[in-house]
Amino acid sequence: MARITYQNRLENIISNPYCSARDKDFAGDLLTYYKRHRKLTAGRARCVKQMEERYSPEACAAIQRLRDEGESDPRIVSLRALEGRCEPSSWDKGFLESVIDQLLEGRRLSTRQEEILGKIEERNSEEVIKSRRRWTADWVLKPRLREEFRVMMDYYRANPPYFANIVTAYDIADSLEGHDYEPSKHVWDKVCGGKYALKVINAHWAEPKYPVGSTVVVRATAKQFPNIYKGKAAAVISTTEPIRNASKGCKRYKILLMGEMKPALVDEKDIKIYRAPKS
Repeated sequence: MARITYQNRLENIISNPYCSARDKDFAGDLLTYYKRHRKLTAGRARCVKQMEERYSPEACAAIQRLRDEGESDPRIVSLRALEGRCEPSSWDKGFLESVIDQLLEGRRLSTRQEEILGKIEERNSEEVIKSRRRWTADWVLKPRLREEFRVMMDYYRANPPYFANIVTAYDIADSLEGHDYEPSKHVWDKVCGGKYALKVINAHWAEPKYPVGSTVVVRATAKQFPNIYKGKAAAVISTTEPIRNASKGCKRYKILLMGEMKPALVDEKDIKIYRAPKS
């Protein structure tokens, strides 16, 4: 008869349908440790024994009875309804799934868990859901909202690490055909509502001081250009380049310096209208 090892015991725990997600993760960590060291410390071995007792055939039968009876319990019914109001894949929904499993296993909630449940109920009230639906409709019907969010994604992509996780999610959705990243109203307000964001957005919508076709000259104060280019005439070929900073005059242009083959990007504050030398 094959020897039963901790690997067998941990795999049995992980494959047990009654095992909670938290215990599955913990058992997985223990299994990784065991495979690396071929043994467990006394403390880890004690944890394996405790989980085996927690998910013994008798304990699993009791859990099933609780589940059968618990689904009709008013508290579970209420939490299921709240779970249904949460956004898919949200942290709130995941927390509720964990709490419901905990209750169905006969374990009481901590004071902190009860506090979090109260906050989740506030975030997912019927009024909040109606507001969420209104926002979704606005996002679809108002192109300006989408354009301003895109502008700020360009800005924050060039200025890491601000909102890096949101930029990443936006870029992933943008790379998938048929997918559109829709931020929540809360996220949109954070990304587009700050004082620096408003400077960028206002500059984006502002009429260009130097329209396409204008002849401009690079100012002597333009730090990004070598001195050889300062005072040199250039043609404006674009006024809608992604904005990179939130200072005054940050509207971004693409210009072509006379005698050059490659265009350059420059902020509005770093150029001025070209005045031909007096003869």
